[in-house]
Amino acid sequence: MRIPSFLPKMHPLIFGLPRFATMFFYISLVTLSLPLIVVDHAGEYNKGLHLGLITGGAALLSVGFLYVFGIYRDRKRRTYQGVRYPLYGLALSFPALVLISVSEYYAVLVIAFFILIISRSFCESSHLSVLTDLPDLKDRGHYTAGITFWHFLGSGLGALSFGFLSKSSNYFGLRLPAGLGVISSLIVLVSIFIFYIIFFQPGKKEKLVPEQGGQVIRFELPKSLKYLIFARFFFLSGILIISTFLVFVVRDYIAADEIKKTTALLYAWSIVGAIISALPAGKLMKRKGEIPVLFFSGISLATVSAGFFLFGPRFPEINIPCMILYGAGFAGIISSGLSLTVKLIPHPQMSGRIMAIVTSSTFLAQFLASISGALFLDPLNRLHSNLGYFGLLVIVEIYFIIGGIFLYKIRNLMSGKGI
Repeated sequence: MRIPSFLPKMHPLIFGLPRFATMFFYISLVTLSLPLIVVDHAGEYNKGLHLGLITGGAALLSVGFLYVFGIYRDRKRRTYQGVRYPLYGLALSFPALVLISVSEYYAVLVIAFFILIISRSFCESSHLSVLTDLPDLKDRGHYTAGITFWHFLGSGLGALSFGFLSKSSNYFGLRLPAGLGVISSLIVLVSIFIFYIIFFQPGKKEKLVPEQGGQVIRFELPKSLKYLIFARFFFLSGILIISTFLVFVVRDYIAADEIKKTTALLYAWSIVGAIISALPAGKLMKRKGEIPVLFFSGISLATVSAGFFLFGPRFPEINIPCMILYGAGFAGIISSGLSLTVKLIPHPQMSGRIMAIVTSSTFLAQFLASISGALFLDPLNRLHSNLGYFGLLVIVEIYFIIGGIFLYKIRNLMSGKGI
């Protein structure tokens, strides 16, 4: 299968642009603004339950949507499917962002946040599938590292916008979610326009033709890929517990005076660590392989999380170094996991469903993180002040350990005991 002549040589940073848009609105609105909206409407004692149900419910809907799309995509398998699907994912988020910009009704906002979570999942899955459409493309580790770079750049700018737009909103009389909705809408539109201009060149688009002979490949997941999906699922579950409830951690556990600013700064420092490590991770994977990078990243995350929860409130000077190392570990998990996933896909005709499953694992991890965090946070906090946050730490460490066990199984399989 050859790369179509109309496709320009893709630089990893250009290719990763859709991830920037999705992560900007996801971090600024879903991760950081939604908890405050929930507190305002649901009250202090039910905030964990409401937040868990909204993020977890949307994650489950994403899983079903993605797998149906994966089946459709593989049945419509063509020589090259192009990059139109990531654009569809970005376009899906636009009406939800408009709703957040103009409405204050809780039910409307909840629906909009559901759409945002689903649109992010759709865009990410279809974005990654483009790499598997192009088997002749070399150095996929550089492309997945580029996606990771944009992932965390969008996350960091989204966090900074959340933290510092709150001050300007006081001057201009804007609601914080509304201001972030307007900015996110503009970023989505610009990203769609740039991506379209780069990859859709009139007069050069090849006619899409079916796979030779219409061959149908029986779908199956190799054991190593199953283990990788489980490892990724548990690692992300631990990571997402921290990000989902970070606003509450800053507000109650660290007891910061400026909650929005402090949360934004912690996120920003984690992004600094992620961006610094994202592109070098591609070179490290090429030299050492993905498995060592995954192991090292998982160990770093487990250690840093324990330090942040146990010592952060008493020694606030360690919080910034902890978040930098946390971001670096997160970037290592994302980039090496994506690179290894693409490498382990048995046949391009399975790419739609496999990438749907891989992306679904992210949102199932969000569901598990949201629900397990909600089940521990509120009840334990009622028993004793801030006891729920120690419960979160225990869950985080358990998830990291389980992820490490699956990584160990992958290493055994890839070292010669069978794939």
